[in-house]
Amino acid sequence: MGGRIAWQIIGVGGAALAAFGARKVLGLAWEKTTHKPVPVNTQDDEVGLGEALAWTIVSGVGMAVVQLVVQRAAASTVRKNFGEDSLPKKLRSDAPVARGDKKA
Repeated sequence: MGGRIAWQIIGVGGAALAAFGARKVLGLAWEKTTHKPVPVNTQDDEVGLGEALAWTIVSGVGMAVVQLVVQRAAASTVRKNFGEDSLPKKLRSDAPVARGDKKA
């Protein structure tokens, strides 16, 4: 039971905090390199299409990478401290890797 609570705190809470922090860091990096504020509304006519696309790609990929790294670290921590059964089924070592993949 404690492992499942640990996963909720570390895995879910950690990913949320990491996403918040990543967005701040990405925003600062954007402003430093482009010398422009982060486009808040990418659908605004005053934001060029290239700028809107660039911000969407940078922020999307950056957020995905941070969440992946945090969730892998959280899964590893929970697995080591509480065992495999404390993780959601899709994150367990015996979970299928790809659609149609069957692990023994």
